[in-house]
Amino acid sequence: MKRLLALLRHGKGLRHAPVVHEAPVAFAPRVMLQGLPGGPLDVSRDHCPVSLRPFVLGLRLPSPPDPRRALSLEFRMADGEASLLARLALKPFGRISLKQDGLHLFAPDCTANRCLPRPALWFRYLLAWQDARRAAGRGDALRMSAPDLRALNAYYIVPRPVFLVGVAHEECVNLFPMDLVAPLPSDAYVLALRATSPAVQMIEASGRIAMSSAPAGRLEEVYALGRQHGRSTLDLQTLTLPITRSPLFGLPVLDQAGLTRELSVEAVHRIGSHALFVTRIEREAGQAGRQLAHVSGMYVEWLRRRARPCETLGAL
Repeated sequence: MKRLLALLRHGKGLRHAPVVHEAPVAFAPRVMLQGLPGGPLDVSRDHCPVSLRPFVLGLRLPSPPDPRRALSLEFRMADGEASLLARLALKPFGRISLKQDGLHLFAPDCTANRCLPRPALWFRYLLAWQDARRAAGRGDALRMSAPDLRALNAYYIVPRPVFLVGVAHEECVNLFPMDLVAPLPSDAYVLALRATSPAVQMIEASGRIAMSSAPAGRLEEVYALGRQHGRSTLDLQTLTLPITRSPLFGLPVLDQAGLTRELSVEAVHRIGSHALFVTRIEREAGQAGRQLAHVSGMYVEWLRRRARPCETLGAL
């Protein structure tokens, strides 16, 4: 009883579980945009996170949607199963020009999540609301709202692979994990980094980024790098991860078999709590292999109830 009372008092966040992401990803859902005049549009490869406060996502669309139409994003199994996993009702938030088409921005207006039975789902939401209400006292600088946390958890039904991002400018250097990254067609790549991060100024000044796939087998070392995210510079010699310099830009990347990618920045947009970097891929080599990724904990539970494969790292 004491544990339950403490849980109700302090709340609990909606967890994104660490999982192994290895191609082909059997548990990756299809993402469908509903409400267009021509019928549903598969945007599984055309969406990206943009900001967390407020929660904003981007969709690459060939033409501007009619603002009078009610749009929603649906997450369904990709193997033909008709199960609806979640739905996000969308409201327009703006547009970013790209070389091809445009990145249309939306803020979720309402979230429907089918990954848990309704009583269990609403109990989780109650705990998440309490957790969000106490964010200021806990020292949480981001302080996402409870509705945005619900929408974000549904959005993470799509696995988000984790990359180590290497940046440098003058005497400063840093390496940190990120999962708010996404490829777009025609070698474009976008990264959403919290605007208060010292790395933002480094990237703006240098115009260069290097990425390497975060290995699932080195979870604790990757997370340890994340705890140093707010530092202005990092002594790479103190790291237990093997680090080398990228061939093109000389930025820190993992010295191991895996995917490496070097990017040049084409545009920076400050949207909400984050800076969105629109980049071009200059060099890419290797394969990601068994990569760390984050996925909605409730979706992992849905997969387990149906005996579907999803290798988690640690207890859920």
